[in-house]
Parts: sequence; C-alpha cells; structure tokens
Amino acid sequence: MKRSIDIDEDLATEIDQVASMVRETPSVVMRLAMRAGLPSVSSRFQSPRPDGYFQDDYPRPSDRLALEKAMSKVAQRPER
Repeated sequence: MKRSIDIDEDLATEIDQVASMVRETPSVVMRLAMRAGLPSVSSRFQSPRPDGYFQDDYPRPSDRLALEKAMSKVAQRPER
C-alpha cells in the first residue's frame, strides 16, 4: 500500500540525518518512526478508565481490610 505525506523542510532534514546515522533509507526511517510513535498517539487519545475499573482484578481479602481498619485506630508516632 503506497501512501504519500507532505513534510516540512526541518523534518526532512532530521529524517535525512537519522537515515545517515543508522545507515537506512529515509523511507525505512519514516516507517520505523511511525511504528514506534503510533502507540503513544493511540494512548494519548484513549478515554480515561472509569473509577473502580481494575477493582475486580485486584480483590482485597476481608482479613486485610480488617487489619487496615484496626491499624488506623492505633496511635502512631514517628521514631526518634
């Protein structure tokens, strides 16, 4: 599948510099950059997860909750 894109002179220069550094053609460098960058673009535009989304994945045992509740009632002070 062939596609064409318009790039500005600064980006073209940068692509040429990277291509000469990694000894690849500019088209290979552009494909690698797009493959590496697509996940970050995709994750930037995902909707936020609702509250409690992972709650079922990490269940808390009832004894742990009881321990946390009991420990919150104990007076604590910093060590000297």
